[in-house]
Amino acid sequence: MSRGDFILELGVEEIPATYFGPAITFMKDRIHRDLKAAGLTYDRVMVWGGPRRLAMGLWGLLLKQPDIEEEITGPPLSAAFDANGLPTKAAVGFAKGQNVPVGDLITLNTAKGPYLAVKKSVKGRSAAEILSELIPAVLESLPFPKVMRWGDGTHQFVRPVHWLLAVLKGEILPLSFAGLKSGKVSYGHRFLHPGPVVITTPDEYPVRLAETHVLVDFEARRETVKKELTRVVAETNSDLKITQDEALIDEVANLLEEPCAVLGHFDSQFLELPLAVASTAMKEHQRYFPITDGQGRQAPYFIAVNNTRTKDMTVVQKGHERVLRARLDDARFYYLEDRKVRLADRGEMLKEVVFHNLMGTSWDKVQRFKALAAVISADSCPELREIIARAADLCKNDLVTGVVGEFPSLQGIMGREYALADGELAEVAEAIREHYLPVRSGGELPASMAGAVLSVADKLDTIVGCFSVGLLPTGAADPLALRRQALGIILIMLDRSWDWSLETYIDKAIVNLGTWAKRPAKEVKAETLDFFKVRLKSHILSLGVSSDGAEAVLNLYGDNPLATVGRATALEALKKRDGFRDLAQTFKRVVNIIKKFGPKENLVKGELLSQEAEKNLAAAVTVLEDQSKQYLSRSDFSGLLDQIATLRGPVDAFFDQVLVDDPDPDIKHARVALLNRTSRLFELVADFSRVSTI
Repeated sequence: MSRGDFILELGVEEIPATYFGPAITFMKDRIHRDLKAAGLTYDRVMVWGGPRRLAMGLWGLLLKQPDIEEEITGPPLSAAFDANGLPTKAAVGFAKGQNVPVGDLITLNTAKGPYLAVKKSVKGRSAAEILSELIPAVLESLPFPKVMRWGDGTHQFVRPVHWLLAVLKGEILPLSFAGLKSGKVSYGHRFLHPGPVVITTPDEYPVRLAETHVLVDFEARRETVKKELTRVVAETNSDLKITQDEALIDEVANLLEEPCAVLGHFDSQFLELPLAVASTAMKEHQRYFPITDGQGRQAPYFIAVNNTRTKDMTVVQKGHERVLRARLDDARFYYLEDRKVRLADRGEMLKEVVFHNLMGTSWDKVQRFKALAAVISADSCPELREIIARAADLCKNDLVTGVVGEFPSLQGIMGREYALADGELAEVAEAIREHYLPVRSGGELPASMAGAVLSVADKLDTIVGCFSVGLLPTGAADPLALRRQALGIILIMLDRSWDWSLETYIDKAIVNLGTWAKRPAKEVKAETLDFFKVRLKSHILSLGVSSDGAEAVLNLYGDNPLATVGRATALEALKKRDGFRDLAQTFKRVVNIIKKFGPKENLVKGELLSQEAEKNLAAAVTVLEDQSKQYLSRSDFSGLLDQIATLRGPVDAFFDQVLVDDPDPDIKHARVALLNRTSRLFELVADFSRVSTI
């Protein structure tokens, strides 16, 4: 069947840099899904995104749906004709609804018996017709965090729409979006080539736009940014180095259409600022790249990446230098003002800072998680009790400093700087910085024990507090990043090999809330534990553990991340071995017997177990009960599972040779109790009844 290529481009005002990735990924996936549902295949697809455009190309698109024959089932044959063989109202109505004579109806044998049916030939629709409906719907549903209206129109999109290019097999595909009709025209760089450019195929799309100073491919722009940074540093003929920041490179690449870098300079007086302050002023506010010298110290230089290459780049350079000087002047002023007040003397100011109107001030929060940290440290590192208490007293005080007010991302970082400047212990200062970690998925974890304890206490107080006042995260909103904070706690516990239950500390966090808590403690505890289990399951799945394997362990040990992850990975390894299916089935048989007769006490009178098979099982269970303590003490779950697997033979022999439901109630009791002991050994690792054996 005939095929052709398709190119689509939507031209808009500059889109925020962070919006591109999710938008073009969604567009690609949605187009693929909808075309597949429509029966339109294609050879390949590409999506492009830039500050002023979103685009997609399809190669080898089927230009018409295949014709199909379909059978439409009607009423049962028994209800279609009366005793005289005449069609009933059901048959007549069905034929009329399908626009065919009753005589054209056929009998179709189904699993439910014979039914009336009709065979119809459905002509395939053209790809042009389908795309004209599909494309506007896809564009309307792009997942932008915010949309806007413009002019007098009622249309909504992430930014005002200026042009729409849609061409199928060299011809304009007639469609409309946001009040615009499609054409063959795109536009180049806003300043270097603002005029129209005609594009008719996806092959020529990136080539023609590159001629107009627009790189539509993100990876191409990203590589250009990196090459420009390297070029500028190389031209200095010095040992200057770029501060590596892949996230900033990505952001800058999505802000520009044709990157061009220039080196700037600032006054050496600003080098007295902490490195983090100067770097943040450059990166977050101006998207500049800081420069360091050969010793890793801040150098009085920066690199700005521009969207336009001018004849005289020194004019551009001086403009960037003026802008940055203003930012650094502000930062220097705030830093010097902050140094006039010791960090320790700012604690009372937190009473004026509202953490949340339902959970009090930042001072209230500090008192809560300081108490929680004391409990955690008593269990994990009692020797650090004073360090952790001091760090807790200081860790939020930088929230009321001028630098953090101007650069919020420096909270914790400036607390560390000010603490060191005030002569606080290095361990205290580092814990102040680390208690915010991790700040993003996959981010840095606290390197010190004190920082880890404080981080867990702070995050757990936030999570439990929100659940206690009804601020639960939803599928669309998690304003306090509770999911990220819960995962952060889990990762810290795993990193520190903390083998303890969250339940104890959740209880303490609920008590610490006092009158701030508005919901029953029992509900809050249950919901908080379930919340952690969902995050923990996601982490376990990311390690390659199957869903049923994760559930089997979470069902028993979900309140202890270390115990859960160790058991889940060991179980997954066992699942891949020969014989596991039979082992799981054996355990499920044990569980079913216990459910049938009810769990019994583990105490077994030896004289009641007289048959060889039950005596052998009892002996094997007794040995493994003793051995299991050693395996658990060193968290050797793989070794424990290997030993548990040896029970399969004795258990199978028991079921083959022993009648559990003995007429003597004492003997039956003893046999069920033996199976109960056996079950407990399996449950030292997982709930095998939840493991799939398919």
